[in-house]
Amino acid sequence: MAPARSRTQPLKDPAPTQSRRGRPPIHEAGQAEERVLEAATALFLEQGFGRTTLDQVAARAQVGKSSLYGRHPDKEALFGAVVHHSILTMFAEMAALPEHGEVADRLLGVGVALAESMLVPRCVALMRITAAEAATLPDLARMAYRVSFEGAVKSVRAVLDREPGLASDDSEAAAVRFVEVALQPIAFQAAFGGDVGTLRERCPVDVADAVLLLRAKGLLPTR
Repeated sequence: MAPARSRTQPLKDPAPTQSRRGRPPIHEAGQAEERVLEAATALFLEQGFGRTTLDQVAARAQVGKSSLYGRHPDKEALFGAVVHHSILTMFAEMAALPEHGEVADRLLGVGVALAESMLVPRCVALMRITAAEAATLPDLARMAYRVSFEGAVKSVRAVLDREPGLASDDSEAAAVRFVEVALQPIAFQAAFGGDVGTLRERCPVDVADAVLLLRAKGLLPTR
């Protein structure tokens, strides 16, 4: 017969149990999403849209398939998230906007910075994939266009809004026109196979021409 346990003898800790299933903490969920986007971006760039699968992304990101499908129900949704994330990253990594000097010089600076950001290899590759899939994924193409266009306009307005003689509506109109003239042609050529090195060399001249056009049309303040 086993001896009775002394009342002063400490009880053993219960055996560790597996953590309960459920949603991971917010910081862990954010880390998992970052891994998913990084893995998906790499696979789309390596293999293209057609050959990439959600199972491949889950394996490379080291996340469960159910977790991945819960965030991105299909490949189109995942690619949309990758494109959106890439565009936001492009603006976040862009060179600092010029704060001093004549408005024309500052516009030239922000225009060149935007153009160079668009022409990094990751952005160019994703633009080309998006263009190739535009017929079958029109909503994705429209989203990519809208987010990139609005982000560029916002960056240009950050320069124009410093001008005391420029009303808010005029600043918006000038920023929109500047992006249309200075940056959209560069993005279009890059998306459809233009030589990136040549585009990068030309962008200061193209952006300077856009500044001259805005000034000639009276869209920039004169001091």
